[in-house]
Amino acid sequence: MIETLAGRRILLVEDEVLIAMLLEDAFIEAGCQVIGPFGRFSEALAAARDETIDAAVLDVNVAGEKIYPVAELLHRRLVPFLLLSGYGDDAVPPDRPKWQVCAKPFNIGDVLARLARLLPSPA
Repeated sequence: MIETLAGRRILLVEDEVLIAMLLEDAFIEAGCQVIGPFGRFSEALAAARDETIDAAVLDVNVAGEKIYPVAELLHRRLVPFLLLSGYGDDAVPPDRPKWQVCAKPFNIGDVLARLARLLPSPA
């Protein structure tokens, strides 16, 4: 278990069911409370706006829609997030070069470690 993740509320946005299940199981095993998974943009946007979230993992392309407005909302709320994408470095908008991207296919341990690094250590 990665201590930084234990007890954290993680928003999960992923439209591919098997990937969503894999990530959800890994987050739960790491001690997280998963918000989602959401496979539609509108649901993801509502959750990003209304839920208490410590961090998020966002698929860049959700059912044909780019997730950037959700990422922008989280950015404004100071909620750290990790983007998942098969597009490589092209997944990051040119005006947001510091946004973190994890390429698909991914190693689940890498996703957990990268997400943990985005969060402050527990007090």
